[in-house]
Order: sequence, then structure tokens, then C-alpha cells
Amino acid sequence: MSSGGLSLYREVLRSVRLLPVETRSYYRVVAREKFAAHREEEDPKRVADIIARSKADVRWILEKYSRTDIAAER
Repeated sequence: MSSGGLSLYREVLRSVRLLPVETRSYYRVVAREKFAAHREEEDPKRVADIIARSKADVRWILEKYSRTDIAAER
């Protein structure tokens, strides 16, 4: 895993800590599996696409749970 991949992995794991406790183990496992699945990718364009998609997915998941928390408070 490149240093960029490792820093993204750390960013994803830090983001998982912001999720509800009952969902964290699931998303940690998913993150580990996704990173392992793409570990051997060498095409720079494909790597850039994977990184961009990963960041978008993290934002979406955080937004999803933040909306759920807001709705639950009502």
C-alpha cells in the first residue's frame, strides 16, 4: 500500500469513530476488505478513481448517519 493509500486508510478509520457505536465494527471490516481488494492496483488513473470514490463514500456515510441522528432527535 502506498503512503497515500495508508493515509486514506487512516482517514477512513478515523471517520468510522464518528459513527454510531453499533455500526463501527461493520464499517471497519468493510474498509479493511475494500483496501485489501485494491492493494495490488498499479494503474495511476484507477488508483485516483478509487481514492476519489472512497472519499465520496466516507462523506456519504457520515452524512447519512448525521441525518439519522438529527431525525431521531425530533
